[in-house]
Amino acid sequence: MAVVLATVAAFTTAYAGQAQEDPPAKAKVLVKDNFFQDRSTHVDEGGRVTWTWRGMNRHNIAFTKVPPGASRKGAKTRTEGHWKRTFGKPGVYRYVCRLWSGMRGTVTVRPNPKPEG
Repeated sequence: MAVVLATVAAFTTAYAGQAQEDPPAKAKVLVKDNFFQDRSTHVDEGGRVTWTWRGMNRHNIAFTKVPPGASRKGAKTRTEGHWKRTFGKPGVYRYVCRLWSGMRGTVTVRPNPKPEG
């Protein structure tokens, strides 16, 4: 738990005062032949990532590491289409394709700022 909190705190600190570089509410990842493009992406808490299949090979998405209490739900094996996931808990989510070794990616979810007052 402490490692996750430290990771989230470090990520939040890195973005402090940089509103023009804030993570988006939505991000896209292409699932190509044996790699994810972009391999790493980030969104705000409550943000959504869409994976779109663009290769000839079959691929899936399996989450191997998620923040405590977050779902590990991933996408079934397929060769085309898209899959969306909304990320409600801040932290780092690591995923792989279980069919191809070395095919992995990361989604970093930044916590929403706390209202001042």
